[in-house]
Amino acid sequence: MKKLKFLVASVAGSLTFSMAASAADFLIWVDDAHKLLGKPDVRFVDGDSPKKFKEGHIPGSVNAFAHDLHYLEDIRKCDGLPMCPDRAAEFIGKVLGIDNNTTVIAYDDGRGPNASGVWFFLSLYGVKDVKMMDGGFATWESKGYEVEKGEGKKPSPKTFKVNVNRDMIATKEEVLKAVEDIKKNGKNSQYFILDARRFAEYTGKKLLDALEKPGKHITVARGGHIPGAVFFEWKKVAGNSKGKPGKHLFKPLKKLKKAFYKKLGKKGLTPDKTVITYCHVGLGRGSFIYAALKLVGHKKAKVYVGSWDEWGNTPELPVEK
Repeated sequence: MKKLKFLVASVAGSLTFSMAASAADFLIWVDDAHKLLGKPDVRFVDGDSPKKFKEGHIPGSVNAFAHDLHYLEDIRKCDGLPMCPDRAAEFIGKVLGIDNNTTVIAYDDGRGPNASGVWFFLSLYGVKDVKMMDGGFATWESKGYEVEKGEGKKPSPKTFKVNVNRDMIATKEEVLKAVEDIKKNGKNSQYFILDARRFAEYTGKKLLDALEKPGKHITVARGGHIPGAVFFEWKKVAGNSKGKPGKHLFKPLKKLKKAFYKKLGKKGLTPDKTVITYCHVGLGRGSFIYAALKLVGHKKAKVYVGSWDEWGNTPELPVEK
């Protein structure tokens, strides 16, 4: 009986969400993803932590913890990119086993941010066909689909040619320009900045760490938020913030539009503005909000990948608490 109830709920959920899913081609439901399992030109990439990956993952998938795809050293050297192009090409091709003809399915436990981080990272560097697995690993596992444990088999290395989509990201210079524009023009600014973190991070009470370079984590020096940024935790657009089986990554399209243009509309957000999202490392909560904006058809959206890790570690940049 429990299994029947789950299947009914899953089908109903798919129907209520179909309108939103049709708004973008970067989501693929678990059942459709399963049909691609084992195909030589398809790579599943798990965006959760290595520990969670070892506890259980889709067979043949590789692990790329979204939080650790961001190196502060590279962001500063390579104009806001989470990895310099050469390093990214090496990582995507040799470590993940992805070439320019590979179809990639990014997934996490079902909450969404880590899947979105992998999806954004690979899209940024030019992977043409990369999707997020809607429903996540929780739904995959609950359906009785194949699961393996341990570190998994390393993929055969491939050659990947980087083609950076720079219109997806904002550098700290553009964010500073947005800050000044918001300060001068208020609700009439052409920019709108969204902080996707927890409130304790937004207020500066909680400081997190991130990779300065491979193998070296550093805790951010300052707490607070970017001046003029609106607090908008990623959970406001999430359909499954607790990672339960049978649920979609995002809320239905109608609710997403209400969250962005009705609630945030009171603060000045309109469909024509350039929205810059950020979190601590950009690839996660910030990219999740970015994906939700893409679902509602917002054309001018960017992720500040440097995010609070760069901003809070750059003394000359202004901070609010």
